[in-house]
Amino acid sequence: MKKFTLVAALLLISVFAFAQKPVRFGVYVGEATPFGDMASGIAKKTSDYPLGDLSKWALSNVKEGTDGYAGLGFNVGFDVTVTLPVEGLGVFGGIDIFYNLNNSALRDALDEYARNEVKVVDYVSEVNYVKPHFINIPILFGLNYLHNFNHIVGIWGEAGLGPNFRMISRYEKKTDYNRAMDIMLPDGEIVTCIEKIEGATYKSAVTLGFKIGAGVMLWNRMSIGIDYYNMGKAKIEATGVYELGGTDYADKIYTSKTIKGDNALSASELVVRVGYHF
Repeated sequence: MKKFTLVAALLLISVFAFAQKPVRFGVYVGEATPFGDMASGIAKKTSDYPLGDLSKWALSNVKEGTDGYAGLGFNVGFDVTVTLPVEGLGVFGGIDIFYNLNNSALRDALDEYARNEVKVVDYVSEVNYVKPHFINIPILFGLNYLHNFNHIVGIWGEAGLGPNFRMISRYEKKTDYNRAMDIMLPDGEIVTCIEKIEGATYKSAVTLGFKIGAGVMLWNRMSIGIDYYNMGKAKIEATGVYELGGTDYADKIYTSKTIKGDNALSASELVVRVGYHF
């Protein structure tokens, strides 16, 4: 978070350093549709053994997996535009936040698998998943063009480039047992527990991103448009986490070594947005 704050401060300072002409501020929100590896992945049904497909989120398959299973998300952003001597042209700096949930295929398959495991395994009383979500924070600089036909309608276009901070939230499977169970950890140790949490935490990554967009401006205040964001590619690094609560080892936590994937995960978003400028 300190890194984000520093970059954001430098962004605003850099923009205002060019402020020889009027400055315009903008805030906007939009619906974000993911593309690329982040959105790929078709979850199989339980009858087809879904974890063979879905475990690309598990630690053991980080090296091979590039499927993100991301679904629709939302975008909020803020930018500052400084007018240049060329009519209609400006330079901008902006910060966006993207948050994407999982696609319905992943959610449905995991929920079905959890229900069936309780039915089939007599010593399992409950299974719950914490599903991974994507957060992307691009900080972009670029050029903006605005042409007003009259005091009501205008058109705008923009393009920008800069760093993107990608984060993936924790993946987790929690299993509750109706009696004490002997569990073998990845290092071979056997412990007795009545609750097991197995999952992975993911390291954040910095990539190079860009965006292009266009739309209409109404009353020189409200913008409506479409932006395409490409937020680059980065390999996944994950650390396996096993948390055990039980009779012999109460609240024992085991963390395995970090594994880095061989394949990079790409991320891009198409955003339909509305904004207000002042």
